Amino acid sequence: MLKIISLSFSVFILVQINAQVKNAVVFGEHANVLQTIEGNVYRIFMDMNGDFYPENVISNEALLAEGNSQLAVWAKVFPTNFQRIAADYHLTNTAYSEANYRILQDSIRSSIVRSINKIDAKEQTWMVHGFRKQMIDANIDNATSPVEYSYCRSRITSAAQDSSTNSFIEVYWDGKYLLKGGAMRMLKVGRLYKKYAIPNAKNCGYELRTLFSKIECQRINVITHSTGTYVASSLMFNRSDEDTLPTPNQSDLRIVLAASASPGKKLFKHYYDRNTSLNYIQEDNYALFNFINEKDEALLKSKVAIKFPKLFGNTTLGCNYHHESDKLKAYFNARFTHSRFEQGYNTMNQKHSFISYIQSNGFDEVLMFLND
Repeated sequence: MLKIISLSFSVFILVQINAQVKNAVVFGEHANVLQTIEGNVYRIFMDMNGDFYPENVISNEALLAEGNSQLAVWAKVFPTNFQRIAADYHLTNTAYSEANYRILQDSIRSSIVRSINKIDAKEQTWMVHGFRKQMIDANIDNATSPVEYSYCRSRITSAAQDSSTNSFIEVYWDGKYLLKGGAMRMLKVGRLYKKYAIPNAKNCGYELRTLFSKIECQRINVITHSTGTYVASSLMFNRSDEDTLPTPNQSDLRIVLAASASPGKKLFKHYYDRNTSLNYIQEDNYALFNFINEKDEALLKSKVAIKFPKLFGNTTLGCNYHHESDKLKAYFNARFTHSRFEQGYNTMNQKHSFISYIQSNGFDEVLMFLND
Protein backbone atom coordinates (compact mmCIF):
# COMPACT_ATOMS: atom_id res chain seq x y z
CA MET A 1 0.00 0.00 0.00
CA LEU A 2 2.83 2.37 0.95
CA LYS A 3 4.59 1.63 -2.35
CA ILE A 4 1.41 2.45 -4.27
CA ILE A 5 1.04 5.77 -2.45
CA SER A 6 4.70 6.58 -3.06
CA LEU A 7 4.39 5.73 -6.77
CA SER A 8 1.23 7.83 -7.08
CA PHE A 9 2.95 10.77 -5.42
CA SER A 10 5.93 10.43 -7.78
CA VAL A 11 3.64 10.40 -10.81
CA PHE A 12 1.84 13.48 -9.45
CA ILE A 13 5.16 15.32 -9.06
CA LEU A 14 6.23 14.39 -12.61
CA VAL A 15 2.90 15.58 -14.01
CA GLN A 16 3.26 18.88 -12.15
CA ILE A 17 6.83 19.38 -13.45
CA ASN A 18 5.79 18.54 -17.01
CA ALA A 19 2.87 20.96 -16.76
CA GLN A 20 5.21 23.74 -15.66
CA VAL A 21 7.58 22.99 -18.55
CA LYS A 22 4.77 23.04 -21.10
CA ASN A 23 3.56 26.35 -19.71
CA ALA A 24 6.97 27.96 -20.18
CA VAL A 25 7.74 30.49 -22.88
CA VAL A 26 11.29 29.91 -24.09
CA PHE A 27 13.36 31.99 -26.51
CA GLY A 28 16.16 29.64 -27.52
CA GLU A 29 15.44 30.16 -31.22
CA HIS A 30 14.86 33.91 -31.02
CA ALA A 31 17.65 34.59 -33.51
CA ASN A 32 15.64 32.71 -36.16
CA VAL A 33 12.60 34.90 -35.54
CA LEU A 34 13.74 38.41 -34.65
CA GLN A 35 16.85 40.48 -35.18
CA THR A 36 18.40 41.40 -31.86
CA ILE A 37 19.42 44.79 -33.23
CA GLU A 38 17.14 46.46 -35.75
CA GLY A 39 17.82 50.14 -36.32
CA ASN A 40 17.14 51.90 -33.03
CA VAL A 41 15.58 48.77 -31.49
CA TYR A 42 17.40 46.29 -29.26
CA ARG A 43 15.83 43.06 -27.95
CA ILE A 44 16.67 41.25 -24.71
CA PHE A 45 15.57 37.68 -23.95
CA MET A 46 15.43 36.22 -20.43
CA ASP A 47 14.47 32.89 -18.92
CA MET A 48 12.44 32.24 -15.77
CA ASN A 49 15.47 32.86 -13.53
CA GLY A 50 16.33 36.13 -15.19
CA ASP A 51 19.28 34.62 -17.07
CA PHE A 52 20.04 36.17 -20.45
CA TYR A 53 19.87 34.20 -23.68
CA PRO A 54 22.96 34.27 -25.91
CA GLU A 55 22.86 35.21 -29.57
CA ASN A 56 23.34 31.54 -30.45
CA VAL A 57 20.37 29.38 -31.41
CA ILE A 58 19.34 26.88 -28.72
CA SER A 59 16.71 24.25 -29.43
CA ASN A 60 13.43 25.23 -27.79
CA GLU A 61 12.48 21.55 -27.73
CA ALA A 62 15.63 20.72 -25.77
CA LEU A 63 15.04 23.64 -23.41
CA LEU A 64 11.55 22.41 -22.64
CA ALA A 65 12.13 18.67 -22.63
CA GLU A 66 15.47 18.42 -20.84
CA GLY A 67 16.35 21.93 -19.68
CA ASN A 68 13.20 22.50 -17.60
CA SER A 69 12.90 25.85 -19.45
CA GLN A 70 16.04 27.13 -17.69
CA LEU A 71 19.30 28.03 -19.40
CA ALA A 72 21.37 26.91 -16.41
CA VAL A 73 19.80 23.45 -16.46
CA TRP A 74 20.11 23.18 -20.24
CA ALA A 75 23.83 24.08 -20.12
CA LYS A 76 24.50 21.31 -17.59
CA VAL A 77 22.62 18.73 -19.68
CA PHE A 78 24.31 19.80 -22.94
CA PRO A 79 27.92 20.67 -22.01
CA THR A 80 29.17 20.37 -25.60
CA ASN A 81 26.64 22.95 -26.78
CA PHE A 82 27.58 25.16 -23.86
CA GLN A 83 31.23 24.90 -24.87
CA ARG A 84 30.49 26.17 -28.39
CA ILE A 85 28.59 29.18 -27.03
CA ALA A 86 31.31 29.90 -24.46
CA ALA A 87 33.88 29.89 -27.28
CA ASP A 88 31.78 32.37 -29.28
CA TYR A 89 31.77 34.67 -26.24
CA HIS A 90 35.56 34.27 -25.94
CA LEU A 91 35.66 32.57 -22.56
CA THR A 92 39.18 31.47 -21.58
CA ASN A 93 37.90 28.18 -20.19
CA THR A 94 34.99 26.92 -22.26
CA ALA A 95 34.34 23.65 -20.41
CA TYR A 96 31.00 23.53 -18.65
CA SER A 97 30.91 24.22 -14.91
CA GLU A 98 28.56 26.23 -12.77
CA ALA A 99 31.27 28.85 -12.36
CA ASN A 100 31.82 29.07 -16.12
CA TYR A 101 28.09 29.33 -16.68
CA ARG A 102 28.05 32.44 -14.47
CA ILE A 103 31.07 33.80 -16.35
CA LEU A 104 29.19 33.28 -19.62
CA GLN A 105 26.21 35.17 -18.20
CA ASP A 106 28.56 38.05 -17.31
CA SER A 107 29.86 38.03 -20.89
CA ILE A 108 26.34 38.10 -22.32
CA ARG A 109 25.43 41.01 -20.05
CA SER A 110 28.52 42.92 -21.14
CA SER A 111 27.67 42.30 -24.79
CA ILE A 112 24.09 43.54 -24.25
CA VAL A 113 25.27 46.71 -22.48
CA ARG A 114 27.86 47.48 -25.17
CA SER A 115 25.26 47.11 -27.90
CA ILE A 116 22.73 49.33 -26.12
CA ASN A 117 25.30 52.01 -25.34
CA LYS A 118 26.34 52.10 -29.00
CA ILE A 119 22.84 53.18 -30.06
CA ASP A 120 23.05 56.93 -30.54
CA ALA A 121 19.99 58.20 -28.66
CA LYS A 122 19.35 60.68 -25.88
CA GLU A 123 16.32 58.77 -24.65
CA GLN A 124 15.53 55.08 -24.21
CA THR A 125 12.15 53.42 -23.87
CA TRP A 126 12.15 49.92 -22.38
CA MET A 127 9.00 47.88 -22.97
CA VAL A 128 8.02 44.91 -20.81
CA HIS A 129 5.15 42.57 -21.70
CA GLY A 130 2.99 40.73 -19.17
CA PHE A 131 1.57 37.32 -18.29
CA ARG A 132 0.74 34.67 -20.90
CA LYS A 133 2.47 36.41 -23.77
CA GLN A 134 3.99 34.49 -26.66
CA MET A 135 6.73 35.84 -28.91
CA ILE A 136 5.33 33.95 -31.89
CA ASP A 137 2.28 31.71 -32.21
CA ALA A 138 -0.30 31.96 -34.98
CA ASN A 139 -2.93 30.11 -32.94
CA ILE A 140 -3.31 32.39 -29.91
CA ASP A 141 -6.25 34.75 -29.59
CA ASN A 142 -4.26 37.89 -28.82
CA ALA A 143 -1.34 39.69 -30.40
CA THR A 144 2.21 38.47 -29.88
CA SER A 145 4.70 40.55 -27.91
CA PRO A 146 6.61 41.83 -31.00
CA VAL A 147 3.37 43.07 -32.53
CA GLU A 148 2.37 44.92 -29.34
CA TYR A 149 5.83 46.39 -28.96
CA SER A 150 5.62 47.63 -32.55
CA TYR A 151 2.34 49.44 -31.82
CA CYS A 152 3.87 51.02 -28.74
CA ARG A 153 6.96 52.20 -30.62
CA SER A 154 4.79 53.69 -33.35
CA ARG A 155 2.69 55.78 -30.95
CA ILE A 156 5.72 57.04 -29.06
CA THR A 157 7.63 57.88 -32.23
CA SER A 158 4.64 59.71 -33.73
CA ALA A 159 4.28 61.87 -30.63
CA ALA A 160 7.97 62.69 -30.27
CA GLN A 161 9.20 66.10 -31.32
CA ASP A 162 12.39 64.51 -32.64
CA SER A 163 12.06 60.75 -33.11
CA SER A 164 15.75 60.45 -34.03
CA THR A 165 16.63 60.93 -30.35
CA ASN A 166 14.68 57.81 -29.27
CA SER A 167 15.78 54.20 -28.94
CA PHE A 168 13.72 51.21 -27.85
CA ILE A 169 14.60 48.17 -25.76
CA GLU A 170 12.18 45.24 -25.95
CA VAL A 171 12.29 42.83 -23.02
CA TYR A 172 11.09 39.26 -23.57
CA TRP A 173 10.73 37.18 -20.41
CA ASP A 174 9.13 33.85 -19.50
CA GLY A 175 5.68 35.09 -18.49
CA LYS A 176 4.29 31.53 -18.84
CA TYR A 177 1.46 30.45 -21.12
CA LEU A 178 -1.65 28.28 -21.03
CA LEU A 179 -3.63 27.81 -24.23
CA LYS A 180 -6.17 25.25 -23.07
CA GLY A 181 -7.55 24.47 -19.67
CA GLY A 182 -11.02 23.04 -20.08
CA ALA A 183 -13.49 23.41 -17.23
CA MET A 184 -10.66 24.17 -14.80
CA ARG A 185 -9.16 26.88 -17.00
CA MET A 186 -9.63 29.80 -14.57
CA LEU A 187 -8.13 27.81 -11.70
CA LYS A 188 -5.14 26.74 -13.84
CA VAL A 189 -4.52 30.23 -15.18
CA GLY A 190 -4.80 31.70 -11.70
CA ARG A 191 -2.36 29.22 -10.22
CA LEU A 192 0.06 29.69 -13.11
CA TYR A 193 -0.05 33.46 -12.63
CA LYS A 194 0.44 33.51 -8.87
CA LYS A 195 2.82 30.59 -8.39
CA TYR A 196 5.04 30.92 -11.44
CA ALA A 197 4.60 34.06 -13.56
CA ILE A 198 4.99 36.55 -10.68
CA PRO A 199 8.19 34.90 -9.35
CA ASN A 200 9.58 34.84 -12.91
CA ALA A 201 8.82 38.55 -13.30
CA LYS A 202 10.58 39.37 -10.04
CA ASN A 203 13.65 37.37 -11.08
CA CYS A 204 13.85 39.18 -14.41
CA GLY A 205 13.39 42.64 -12.93
CA TYR A 206 16.10 42.05 -10.40
CA GLU A 207 18.57 40.83 -13.03
CA LEU A 208 17.83 43.85 -15.24
CA ARG A 209 19.58 45.88 -12.55
CA THR A 210 22.86 44.38 -13.79
CA LEU A 211 22.24 46.13 -17.11
CA PHE A 212 20.85 49.43 -15.83
CA SER A 213 23.88 49.99 -13.62
CA LYS A 214 26.01 50.18 -16.79
CA ILE A 215 23.62 51.95 -19.16
CA GLU A 216 25.00 55.38 -20.04
CA CYS A 217 21.71 56.99 -21.12
CA GLN A 218 20.29 59.15 -18.33
CA ARG A 219 16.74 59.53 -19.69
CA ILE A 220 14.92 56.18 -19.61
CA ASN A 221 11.24 55.27 -19.87
CA VAL A 222 9.99 51.86 -18.73
CA ILE A 223 6.55 50.89 -20.03
CA THR A 224 5.09 47.70 -18.59
CA HIS A 225 1.91 45.78 -19.17
CA SER A 226 0.03 43.63 -16.64
CA THR A 227 2.42 41.39 -14.68
CA GLY A 228 5.27 43.46 -16.09
CA THR A 229 4.66 45.63 -13.02
CA TYR A 230 6.61 43.06 -11.00
CA VAL A 231 9.51 43.28 -13.44
CA ALA A 232 9.58 47.06 -12.95
CA SER A 233 9.19 46.94 -9.17
CA SER A 234 12.05 44.45 -8.78
CA LEU A 235 14.17 46.70 -10.95
CA MET A 236 13.33 49.87 -9.02
CA PHE A 237 13.35 48.92 -5.34
CA ASN A 238 14.03 46.18 -2.78
CA ARG A 239 11.60 43.92 -1.01
CA SER A 240 14.08 41.89 1.02
CA ASP A 241 17.49 42.18 2.64
CA GLU A 242 18.87 39.92 -0.09
CA ASP A 243 18.38 42.58 -2.77
CA THR A 244 21.98 43.77 -3.01
CA LEU A 245 22.32 44.82 -6.66
CA PRO A 246 22.24 48.59 -7.29
CA THR A 247 18.94 50.15 -8.27
CA PRO A 248 18.89 52.49 -11.29
CA ASN A 249 21.02 55.64 -10.96
CA GLN A 250 19.74 57.29 -14.12
CA SER A 251 18.78 60.91 -13.46
CA ASP A 252 15.35 60.63 -15.12
CA LEU A 253 13.53 57.28 -14.98
CA ARG A 254 9.82 57.32 -15.89
CA ILE A 255 7.76 54.19 -15.29
CA VAL A 256 4.37 53.53 -16.87
CA LEU A 257 2.25 50.70 -15.46
CA ALA A 258 -0.42 49.78 -18.02
CA ALA A 259 -3.13 47.41 -16.74
CA SER A 260 -1.07 46.73 -13.64
CA ALA A 261 -1.78 43.20 -12.37
CA SER A 262 -0.69 44.00 -8.83
CA PRO A 263 -1.79 45.51 -5.54
CA GLY A 264 -1.00 49.14 -4.79
CA LYS A 265 0.19 50.15 -1.34
CA LYS A 266 1.23 46.60 -0.42
CA LEU A 267 3.68 46.46 -3.33
CA PHE A 268 4.95 50.04 -3.28
CA LYS A 269 5.46 50.47 0.46
CA HIS A 270 9.14 49.63 -0.24
CA TYR A 271 9.44 52.29 -2.96
CA TYR A 272 12.19 54.12 -1.05
CA ASP A 273 14.18 50.98 -0.28
CA ARG A 274 16.89 51.37 -2.91
CA ASN A 275 20.61 50.73 -3.36
CA THR A 276 21.84 54.04 -4.74
CA SER A 277 23.99 57.02 -3.84
CA LEU A 278 21.38 59.46 -5.15
CA ASN A 279 19.49 61.64 -2.68
CA TYR A 280 16.16 60.44 -4.09
CA ILE A 281 14.20 61.33 -0.93
CA GLN A 282 14.81 65.01 -1.60
CA GLU A 283 14.71 64.83 -5.39
CA ASP A 284 13.44 61.54 -6.75
CA ASN A 285 14.91 60.33 -10.04
CA TYR A 286 11.82 58.10 -10.53
CA ALA A 287 8.38 59.19 -11.75
CA LEU A 288 5.40 56.80 -11.84
CA PHE A 289 2.27 56.74 -14.02
CA ASN A 290 -0.52 54.21 -13.38
CA PHE A 291 -2.59 53.61 -16.53
CA ILE A 292 -5.98 52.30 -15.37
CA ASN A 293 -9.02 50.62 -16.89
CA GLU A 294 -11.76 50.23 -14.30
CA LYS A 295 -13.61 47.79 -16.61
CA ASP A 296 -10.68 45.54 -17.45
CA GLU A 297 -12.25 42.07 -17.22
CA ALA A 298 -8.94 40.25 -16.78
CA LEU A 299 -7.98 42.39 -13.79
CA LEU A 300 -11.47 42.21 -12.31
CA LYS A 301 -11.48 38.47 -13.07
CA SER A 302 -15.12 38.58 -14.01
CA LYS A 303 -17.50 39.55 -16.80
CA VAL A 304 -20.46 39.85 -14.43
CA ALA A 305 -21.41 42.13 -11.55
CA ILE A 306 -19.47 40.21 -8.90
CA LYS A 307 -15.72 40.88 -9.18
CA PHE A 308 -12.77 38.85 -7.86
CA PRO A 309 -9.63 41.02 -8.33
CA LYS A 310 -7.96 39.59 -5.23
CA LEU A 311 -8.46 35.96 -6.29
CA PHE A 312 -5.33 34.09 -7.49
CA GLY A 313 -3.15 37.13 -6.88
CA ASN A 314 -4.15 40.74 -6.23
CA THR A 315 -4.74 42.74 -9.44
CA THR A 316 -6.57 45.74 -7.93
CA LEU A 317 -4.13 48.50 -8.89
CA GLY A 318 -4.70 48.36 -12.65
CA CYS A 319 -8.51 48.47 -12.37
CA ASN A 320 -8.60 50.87 -9.39
CA TYR A 321 -10.82 48.40 -7.55
CA HIS A 322 -12.16 49.99 -4.37
CA HIS A 323 -10.04 53.04 -5.28
CA GLU A 324 -6.76 51.14 -4.95
CA SER A 325 -4.89 53.52 -7.28
CA ASP A 326 -6.42 56.57 -5.61
CA LYS A 327 -5.27 55.22 -2.26
CA LEU A 328 -1.77 54.66 -3.61
CA LYS A 329 -1.66 58.23 -4.89
CA ALA A 330 -2.66 59.49 -1.44
CA TYR A 331 0.01 57.22 0.07
CA PHE A 332 2.63 58.80 -2.20
CA ASN A 333 1.47 62.29 -1.27
CA ALA A 334 1.78 61.47 2.43
CA ARG A 335 4.93 59.33 2.52
CA PHE A 336 6.89 59.97 -0.68
CA THR A 337 6.40 63.72 -0.76
CA HIS A 338 9.11 64.48 -3.35
CA SER A 339 8.09 61.69 -5.70
CA ARG A 340 5.83 62.02 -8.70
CA PHE A 341 2.79 59.75 -9.03
CA GLU A 342 0.18 60.26 -11.74
CA GLN A 343 -2.71 58.19 -13.03
CA GLY A 344 -4.76 58.13 -16.20
CA TYR A 345 -7.59 56.09 -17.67
CA ASN A 346 -8.26 53.81 -20.61
CA THR A 347 -12.02 53.94 -21.15
CA MET A 348 -12.05 52.44 -24.64
CA ASN A 349 -13.32 48.94 -23.78
CA GLN A 350 -13.02 46.07 -21.30
CA LYS A 351 -10.07 44.39 -22.99
CA HIS A 352 -6.85 43.66 -21.13
CA SER A 353 -4.47 43.45 -24.10
CA PHE A 354 -1.54 45.83 -24.28
CA ILE A 355 -2.73 46.96 -27.72
CA SER A 356 -6.11 48.05 -26.34
CA TYR A 357 -4.29 50.34 -23.91
CA ILE A 358 -1.83 51.64 -26.51
CA GLN A 359 -4.60 52.43 -29.00
CA SER A 360 -6.88 54.16 -26.49
CA ASN A 361 -7.23 57.92 -26.24
CA GLY A 362 -6.00 57.62 -22.67
CA PHE A 363 -2.55 56.75 -23.99
CA ASP A 364 -2.26 60.42 -24.95
CA GLU A 365 -1.85 61.14 -21.24
CA VAL A 366 0.94 58.58 -21.10
CA LEU A 367 2.68 60.31 -24.00
CA MET A 368 2.36 63.66 -22.24
CA PHE A 369 3.89 62.12 -19.11
CA LEU A 370 6.80 60.78 -21.16
CA ASN A 371 7.40 63.99 -23.13
CA ASP A 372 6.99 66.79 -20.60
